[in-house]
Amino acid sequence: MPRKPPERSYAPEETKRLLMEAALGLFAERGFSQTSTKDVADRAGVTKGAFYHHFATKERVLHIIHDQFIDRALGAQDDALTRFETPTEQLYHMAFDTTMVCIEYQQHVQIFFREQHLLTGEVRDAIMEKRRRSTVLFQDTVRRGVETGEFDAGLDPEVGALGLLGMWVWVYQWYRPGRYPKPREIARQYASMTLRSVGAEQPPSLLTAD
Repeated sequence: MPRKPPERSYAPEETKRLLMEAALGLFAERGFSQTSTKDVADRAGVTKGAFYHHFATKERVLHIIHDQFIDRALGAQDDALTRFETPTEQLYHMAFDTTMVCIEYQQHVQIFFREQHLLTGEVRDAIMEKRRRSTVLFQDTVRRGVETGEFDAGLDPEVGALGLLGMWVWVYQWYRPGRYPKPREIARQYASMTLRSVGAEQPPSLLTAD
């Protein structure tokens, strides 16, 4: 249902927020290809001109949708590496935070994985670079854990990190509010499962950590 137009000349950020909210909902419901810029503008309660004032193309909106969740995930990874000293602690918090991001940004993740094949050129390159950086951070953490003896000696860091990442991210496919435990409980369980899967002992300090 179209919204009442905001005071666009006085609230450009609100207009942009409404457009992003509308695009997110429509891309999830109909798909990227089946949604026009007019559809997005109509649902947001603004004009097509307002859409193009904020976004050069519809693909740009899809790019932003991806960046909103990958930037949050990268920030959490960087924070874990800064705040905690051991690979065990770092991997635990990476698992927890990545799971939380994929629940909180469930629609974003769903849309991206369904529509990523439509992106090309510089936009796709920029997205893939951020995804590569995120994966490398996970792999380096697993590698350091193997080298320090905290993780199983026979663990392949690349394969192990990709397997763990797949487990954390897949939560976007099945999580439903009210049907499963609360997000923090799921994230805590995934973090504990992560440490067990790499052969690490979970320190008492992490038993109640978020």
